[in-house]
Amino acid sequence: MKRAHIIGIGGIAMSAIAQCLIQLGYTVTGSDLNHNHLIEELRNQGVEISIGHNEANVSPEVKKVIFSDAIPAHNVEILAAKKYNLELLGRSDALAWLTEEKEVISAAGTHGKTTTSAMIAHLLELGKKEPSFIIGGILNNFDSNFRANRGDYFVLEGDEYGKSFLKYSSDIGVITNIEYDHPDIYANMDEVLETYHQYVDNLTKCLITNQKVIDQLNLTPRQMDLDIITVGIDDQEADFTAINIREEELSSYFTLRYKGKEVGEFKINSLGDYNIKHALEAIAVANYCGISFEEMKRAIALWKGVKRRFEILDEREDRIVISDYAHHPSEVDAVAEIFERIKTDKKKVLIFQPHQYLRTKSLFKNYENILDKLLDEKVIFKIYKVREKVSEEELESLGNKLSQTISRGDTKYYNQTDKLTKWLNNYLKENNAIFLFLGAGNIDDFARKWVSKG
Repeated sequence: MKRAHIIGIGGIAMSAIAQCLIQLGYTVTGSDLNHNHLIEELRNQGVEISIGHNEANVSPEVKKVIFSDAIPAHNVEILAAKKYNLELLGRSDALAWLTEEKEVISAAGTHGKTTTSAMIAHLLELGKKEPSFIIGGILNNFDSNFRANRGDYFVLEGDEYGKSFLKYSSDIGVITNIEYDHPDIYANMDEVLETYHQYVDNLTKCLITNQKVIDQLNLTPRQMDLDIITVGIDDQEADFTAINIREEELSSYFTLRYKGKEVGEFKINSLGDYNIKHALEAIAVANYCGISFEEMKRAIALWKGVKRRFEILDEREDRIVISDYAHHPSEVDAVAEIFERIKTDKKKVLIFQPHQYLRTKSLFKNYENILDKLLDEKVIFKIYKVREKVSEEELESLGNKLSQTISRGDTKYYNQTDKLTKWLNNYLKENNAIFLFLGAGNIDDFARKWVSKG
């Protein structure tokens, strides 16, 4: 019997790997520090999961031990695996192993890689390519973030954190954009660009991106030998471009132009130019894989999005509650801009949970400038930390400082869920409102619990 143990099994990517292993015939066990709905779903499939890390969780009979990026080298289960001479695989090593017999399509970039990779998987599925995929978000069309299938293609979300996307080579690569992020990994923008250069070096067939990224990377002659496909909005030079953009309610419409020729009008059930750009990237991949424009037009109109990407959690007469994963300043800016454009008589309330102390500190001025543009009510919730060794006092101080430096509108700071709940409930007694919960931490869990009790 093949057995595998996963450390950090409750993460979105690790839970997908667990399900892939189950389909491959493995008996899977796992551990995580915290319980969540993903763990509950795996337990319902018969996966034995321990809350907390312990040497006893690792059996000498296990064939593979797979660990998430958040697990340090001195973790007791890592040490136990080494003691038993078990095969140890990081997340990206596991992805390389799972995809070694497939044609890999990966979507990388500072922002938008989840949405783009999810759109690619959706178009390939409806284009009858039967793709496999592991993506860092739940696709609403599949109600899952993974699929193990018999088709030739395997779609991955290419993660630059820890240079993970360099552990495997992709045949077709998408780069949505490149900005400075992950200051705990990259000292400066030059290091970020060098990592993306290596990512392009690892591509075997095709690079799909925009002209700005090409200019940023200053591609080498060897890299230019790849099939390079460009996308852009109102960009006459791009291979794929969107023109005549219009919005109706929560949908966007655009005319697709391919190599100067108008193909037809496409509809996506999302707002914002950034979502149209991600649609262009997915369309470019699907076209490269041999799917017709008519098939794509039908498929993308059926796209239902990804959970935590401007996801409406609740809609009633007195309130609308929306959740979004945005946490980098540029993401916050893009999502908040859509939020501000919503035409309504309701008050607008933004609840933002900064993600990681060092990111918040390094990009503090960016956050301040973006949040300062927004009207109505704003709430800063306690900074969410994952890997960082930082005191509670430092978290409190920086979060409070951010709330106090925002001069426009009314900005509050809360560090406890019960206090935030009380404020929200009191606010609803006096106002009809649209609430936008932003952040990659546990603010989404809070929003869902608040909605369920409301």
